[in-house]
Amino acid sequence: MAFYLRKGFRAGPFRLNLSKSGFGLSAGVTGARIGVGPRGLYTHAGRHGLYYRKHLSLPKQSRSQVKTEADGCAKVLLIIVALGLGLWFISWLIQNPIVMVIGISITVIICSYFLAAQFKRKKMVTEYKNALDATFITSQSLPSPEVLSNLEQQQKKLPRNGAAKISVGEIEADVYQALLDKVLDDGFVTDDEAAMIAAVEKVLRLDSMVRLRTKKEIFSAAYFEAIIDRKITEDEFSKLENLITGLAIPRAEVRYELGIVKEIMDAQSLSFPLDSIPSDQLAAPIQKSEKAFHQCAAKVLSRRKSKDSPSGYEHSVKRDGTMIITNKRIFIINDGTTNIRYMEIADIDVDIDDGVIEISKQGSGRPIIIQTRTPIYVGRLIDLLMSGQ
Repeated sequence: MAFYLRKGFRAGPFRLNLSKSGFGLSAGVTGARIGVGPRGLYTHAGRHGLYYRKHLSLPKQSRSQVKTEADGCAKVLLIIVALGLGLWFISWLIQNPIVMVIGISITVIICSYFLAAQFKRKKMVTEYKNALDATFITSQSLPSPEVLSNLEQQQKKLPRNGAAKISVGEIEADVYQALLDKVLDDGFVTDDEAAMIAAVEKVLRLDSMVRLRTKKEIFSAAYFEAIIDRKITEDEFSKLENLITGLAIPRAEVRYELGIVKEIMDAQSLSFPLDSIPSDQLAAPIQKSEKAFHQCAAKVLSRRKSKDSPSGYEHSVKRDGTMIITNKRIFIINDGTTNIRYMEIADIDVDIDDGVIEISKQGSGRPIIIQTRTPIYVGRLIDLLMSGQ
């Protein structure tokens, strides 16, 4: 036999016992109980925190098997206790009908309150959406300060949590996108339309980064449309400038795109006669019969297949030096020279994304890859010089 200390919680004739070895259930009267625990069936007796317990005889079996069966018995007892308490509660309600009526009434009142509140929230959100549409989408004129003030008052009364808040956010985002689509239907932003965009941004609680991302997506679409043929017309350039101004896009956010546009326009301006570079300003000597027309930093890259790269290839630097373009050849010099004569070139391809020029030589399966800060301009210059050979 053994003596021990334990903790328990009573529920009518049943008792839930807790110890570090597990849990169990017991039933009986004070001083004499029978129960089930992690190690099987047992009886116990005693009071005031000091107890005597003895396990009932069980067939010989492993401890894990006994514990599994004891847990199963405990679950059955828990179900019995739950059913017993449930039946007792139902019986008590039948014997006390006034309590049941009050409970049902309270439940109906609470449900009605929540349904009415939900209906009111939906109505407020719908009215707010209709007001936004009438002010910014269907209207052909700028909203007055009074109209904007009324919208802000409606907005303050809207729910600020739960599904209603999400719904309001989606409505505002849709209205903002619809206004931009309406404004840009003709591809040009007027002063009044720019003012309308500023007004809607003042009212709507859209995240500044969401607004900026939306505007940049619109600009990017016009940008790609303009450069797809690697030529920029005056109309295309004016449209891009208008979008930057009309949508109030910070120029720093589109600096890369503007750089590409400028490079394309510079490349378009190339024509004979070309201005040559004095020999004393070159990083390397050239032949007397040569004239240099461009000099810049450049890298010769080697390429190999890679599963980790999105393009399927990765590049490494083979030579990092200075590129000089003459009327006869291209060469990159630094600890050796990569030399390409125009008569050897079969094709030229410019990759704007990677900033590289791929030059395919006649009779060679591997292109020479040159990386430079102005690949479009350099590619156009090489093409022009090749055509003059």
